Amino acid sequence: MTYFKELSNRLQLVLLDALAKSCARMNFARKRKLAHLIATVARPLPWLRFNQVAASLSEHLEIGPEESRKLAAGVFKQFLINAFEMAGLKYFSNDQLNARARVEGLENLQAALAQKKGAIIVSGHFGLWEIIPPWLALHGFGVTTVVRRQNNPYVDAWFEEMRQKHGARTTDSGYGIREILKSLRKGDILALMIDQDNGKQGIFVPFFKRWASAPTGPAQIALKTGAPIVPLAIFPDYEKQHLIKIWPPIYPGDFSNDVAGQQQLTAKFTAILEEIVRKKPENWFWLHRRWKTQPADAPDNPWAKLVLTSEPATGDNMSG
Repeated sequence: MTYFKELSNRLQLVLLDALAKSCARMNFARKRKLAHLIATVARPLPWLRFNQVAASLSEHLEIGPEESRKLAAGVFKQFLINAFEMAGLKYFSNDQLNARARVEGLENLQAALAQKKGAIIVSGHFGLWEIIPPWLALHGFGVTTVVRRQNNPYVDAWFEEMRQKHGARTTDSGYGIREILKSLRKGDILALMIDQDNGKQGIFVPFFKRWASAPTGPAQIALKTGAPIVPLAIFPDYEKQHLIKIWPPIYPGDFSNDVAGQQQLTAKFTAILEEIVRKKPENWFWLHRRWKTQPADAPDNPWAKLVLTSEPATGDNMSG
């Protein structure tokens, strides 16, 4: 590592930590004002892709240009507010974290865990997603989150400390299969994100009436281990308490253990993610190029073959 790279990495860490400390003390009114200021100033910057976000909102939510641009502005502001809240997680005490959120549908997670095969919780970059695993760990659940490593090793270590502070564990998305299977065998919870484009190797399922490449891991692990999949999300509520909502478990035994079964299982929890996003679209990270990869881009993919050889539902706009 060069001197200047090392210096840059350390400076990023100092700035991140200073922001986190400030965010932990900042009230909602200040977070909202700061988010509004940053979003307004940064909006013209090309890498924020404001126009693309507005166009995506217009297409997938089927709303007009004026409404989509207004909503796009709300998306950027809400993302910043939520980011400020999550950044403070490293400096929240157990009592502060506990007081910030409440849960609805906890019996659904308990029913999944009662199968004694662990559980796979799935969510997306929606709302305050980083708060879910530590909140569950704080309430006595064993949780392992699959994460992607940061390029900056100091920032990566900072995020590890943040995510593990309240008792949750993490494992690397590329090398953690042993830890993943071990945690499920212990009856613990595995936390996975399911809303990013998974490229040509992904499972193609409908998402907002278009094909999207979803990660293969949740369905494959569930069918291999028998662990139920439990969709959940956290809806921000800065006036009262953030709401962690847990949906009923999806049992892998209801699906065939083959390519078709993996696709059907993935489509099931992806449909719930769509339901979550539709409830509060400003809380989802629309900057993702979620529909970047289409089935025609991966003709040798077994899940794409299922899509390309089947008839789409009448009236949809899905295309290969």
